[in-house]
Amino acid sequence: MKKQRTLFKQEERESNPAWNNHLEAAKRRWVDEHTLEIELDIAQHLVNKLDFKFVTMHLLNHISDDIRPLGNLLNASSELPERAMMILKQAYRQWNHDEATFPIVITQAQQEVFRY
Repeated sequence: MKKQRTLFKQEERESNPAWNNHLEAAKRRWVDEHTLEIELDIAQHLVNKLDFKFVTMHLLNHISDDIRPLGNLLNASSELPERAMMILKQAYRQWNHDEATFPIVITQAQQEVFRY
């Protein structure tokens, strides 16, 4: 996409009759402005098309590594991570709902102390 837009802008600049009349510094500034414009367009395009499916797809790469030690897919359980999340959610409900970091850190610290 970047290469295509860069070529398009280059053709657009060079087809402009005023292009040859500019000094080299002005031409570089014009190229820099177009480069910045292209980068902003690409960044906006990525933001518009962004989704979080790549995380899910990446996790699929690791699932076989997680299942092998268990011996069977039926032995895998999400109960422990869900229980850990329930503890954190409960801590969040008991504290200020605007700032979740503090109760979560305290809860995790308490869990580490109990494990110790």
